[in-house]
Amino acid sequence: MKTILVILAISMPLLAWSQPTDPFAAFSAQKKSIVLRTGITMKYAEAGNPLGTPVILLHGYTDSGRSFQFMMKALEKENAQLRIIAPDLRGHGESSMPDSVQCSETPVTCFTPADFAADIIALMDQLNIPKAHIVGHSMGSMIAQEMALYHSGRVNSLVLIGTFVNGRISPTCSFLGELVEQNWRAVLEKRPGIRWPADAWALTANDVGEEATDFLHNFWVVDPVAEDAFIQAVLPETQRVNLGTWIGAIKGLQQMDNREALKNLKKPTLILWATQDNAFPAEPDQRWVKEAFRNAAETNGTRVIYKTYGKIPLPASGMQENDLGHNLHWGAPDEVAADIASFIQTGFPTPGLPYANPDNIEQVIIGLTDSGFTVWGNTAGLKK
Repeated sequence: MKTILVILAISMPLLAWSQPTDPFAAFSAQKKSIVLRTGITMKYAEAGNPLGTPVILLHGYTDSGRSFQFMMKALEKENAQLRIIAPDLRGHGESSMPDSVQCSETPVTCFTPADFAADIIALMDQLNIPKAHIVGHSMGSMIAQEMALYHSGRVNSLVLIGTFVNGRISPTCSFLGELVEQNWRAVLEKRPGIRWPADAWALTANDVGEEATDFLHNFWVVDPVAEDAFIQAVLPETQRVNLGTWIGAIKGLQQMDNREALKNLKKPTLILWATQDNAFPAEPDQRWVKEAFRNAAETNGTRVIYKTYGKIPLPASGMQENDLGHNLHWGAPDEVAADIASFIQTGFPTPGLPYANPDNIEQVIIGLTDSGFTVWGNTAGLKK
């Protein structure tokens, strides 16, 4: 018996060591939890040096901190002296919803960019972070703008991925508002006893039915350049997002128009955008983005850098097909991480143009002879 026990004691650690670890489960398992003064119990992932320069990553609409899973790893490799934090924003991922009694009748009152920003300021306070570099993707980029404009003293710089500046007339924000407020609402209100939006607060897209789940599968959680295993890890988390979040957050974005306010921007800003971004494409959204940030640079001398990823324009289908798109940090996490690290360290991104290999769409190539970025405002330190 003793011999058998000794053999088991030796072999069990070896078996455990030899078994492959699911990186997606491991990412979820390492999340920390904190109760914020705003009433939100926030989950967040952290990597890098706990005493290093803070970088806070803000994900997009209905995503979670997992959006940055691969990019966080790459960013840590680029600069081991960064403290990298990726929270699940309120109502997303594993973070809690705001109070239903106060919010379920009018979800927008609890999901404005100002509400999201207040959570991040509270998180920074509780983690003793006086200032941070703020990286935001899509909706997260609007929260980042909110922080730079109205909590300027807490922000070192901005990196905006797939950003926009005007949710009031953005075609994508209008489409999402109609999808949720008209299509999904009509489906649910056919059921007895459903009162919109209060009774939809704790429901999910799965509860809406096939129309909603097909949308998520075929149009929402998609990226042909990203690893399929990553997409499959994101999808079920998106399916679990409560409709209260879908309703409130998109209405909050539809109230935003930062074009005039951005004239007050005084923080160095890097904008990363890809040619097959079908959420906020070249027209009209990026035209508004360029106008607003160029005005900020001209008004305040603020350095703003606009870097394009991808070579192939958005196809007539309106869908990302064969180059980098809206979630460019999903398809090109190493390249986005390199640009963020370089921007934090030098004030400029890396040179060259990342794009998907036409012969192997899941491989990203950097064209070093291609024009990398445009600089507005302060160009000191830029190599000619």
